[in-house]
Amino acid sequence: MALRILLFMLLPLFSEATACWPVISGTNRYNADGQRQGRWVYYWDDARKKPMNRLRFKNGREYGLNRYYSENGKVWLRFRAFSDGRMNVTYFDAYGRREKKGEALMIYDSTQIRYCWHGRWKFYENGRCIRKTIYEMGSEISQEE
Repeated sequence: MALRILLFMLLPLFSEATACWPVISGTNRYNADGQRQGRWVYYWDDARKKPMNRLRFKNGREYGLNRYYSENGKVWLRFRAFSDGRMNVTYFDAYGRREKKGEALMIYDSTQIRYCWHGRWKFYENGRCIRKTIYEMGSEISQEE
């Protein structure tokens, strides 16, 4: 009976420890190889109230959902990065409306990192799609009707 009471009293300590674990991991960290790892946040101001971007990294490469913000706090770029370098990208105008949406590639090699549009892109004006285009390695190859 005493053992059950002791375990019951210690249970909140363990639950708090696991609930706090993500906070301990923090942001803007590096892995053992010196590459960015996990959640990264950069700020427009020294008070750290206005984020410039919120990024996620795995072994030095962006992955998952990432966002870039303008100084007024609105998202101007959002993309989902995949482990093979593909990205789904959306640009927004100053009012938060979709401006461009499409596929891109992030190419990593030993001398450079290259970003290029690759795949279908849609261009919007006042929230309406006005043009569809296909890009290959950053070059426009055709327009769709």
